[in-house]
Amino acid sequence: MKRLFFYATLLVSLYSCETKDTSESTSQKNILENLTYSVDTVVVDPGNEIIDLSHGSRFSSISLDEKKFFHYDYSKTAINEIDLQTLALTDIYKFSREGPNSIGFNPPTIQPLSDDRFLFVSSGINAGIYNMNGEKEKNLKFNFKEIEGLDIDEESLITYKAHISHDEKHLFALTNPYKTSSDVRLIIIDPEAKTGKSISLPAMISTLKFRVSLNTGKLFMGRGEGVSLNILNNKLFITSSANSDSYVYDYQFDSLRLVEFPHQLVAPSKSGEIKQEVSDENEFKAETAKFIYQTSFDDFLWDKKRKQYFRLGYNLTPQETPELEKESEVFLFTYDKDLNLLGEKQLDQIDYRLESPFFKDGKLYSYVNVEDELGFAVFTFNF
Repeated sequence: MKRLFFYATLLVSLYSCETKDTSESTSQKNILENLTYSVDTVVVDPGNEIIDLSHGSRFSSISLDEKKFFHYDYSKTAINEIDLQTLALTDIYKFSREGPNSIGFNPPTIQPLSDDRFLFVSSGINAGIYNMNGEKEKNLKFNFKEIEGLDIDEESLITYKAHISHDEKHLFALTNPYKTSSDVRLIIIDPEAKTGKSISLPAMISTLKFRVSLNTGKLFMGRGEGVSLNILNNKLFITSSANSDSYVYDYQFDSLRLVEFPHQLVAPSKSGEIKQEVSDENEFKAETAKFIYQTSFDDFLWDKKRKQYFRLGYNLTPQETPELEKESEVFLFTYDKDLNLLGEKQLDQIDYRLESPFFKDGKLYSYVNVEDELGFAVFTFNF
């Protein structure tokens, strides 16, 4: 097995929403103030196979038990299973874009489920649960009209940001932001009964104004911030890349709360007025510059060992050639199990956005390409 190691150490100092004020816990102590950390780079042994990294880890995910990393090969319509203990390729699951077991033609999002099964969502085309043999076990492709109780009438399938609860009793999705600029709604469906409801998410609506599109008939360009869904600890987290406010939906008790965080190192949200439709490329670049250089927020991560939530934030660094902009200021935030903000710190020696990060055994993993081989940067935090 090939391994590369890099080491760096820093010594640096239901239906009601409840707003959570965490300012007291943060003002008392920042537990990341004296954070030190090391970074190791490890490389996966692919055996006799070639893992195609042309799409990076864009469609990747981690198993529920944190033992396997699933890398989706878009060109082969297959999932590469990586054992995170041995750092070796252990299996390849093949799927189909056509026929009765089709996963759809659009690039999918993949959510690992129990018993070696996966939720595949191809936006606007398909949603379903598949086993490791590529067979569709359950169709979850619904249109709005067939779900009793929904007060939404979008002319499309319910697939936008779709996730399913770990017990598979609740299917979640969001209203399509490209169809409205006045509301963001969480869609909750009972897939067996084909009943559902939607809940407005007013704290997410401001995200919709941070987007720009250019359409000349011959050229189309678009860029913007988004709202995401993520399931952790039997709760649904609804987050925005444009602000730190987050909703947490406890689907076992049908309760929704809004959590606001008093961040000190970064602004809690992006600001400014954006012209959303422009007529030329220079105007497109000027409008996107108004928001892309402000802090962006990632999804929450759960560290089972510490029993803490973590989140990463980024400030993109302007360059002379915007197309090559990759460097960022990187911020780490941590919270207790009740989402009280415990600490925040800029990772001064890291200047790139972490790709597909996840926690395992108390360490933060992030995908890296090491000379066209699949690898991970492994962060060990001490605080």
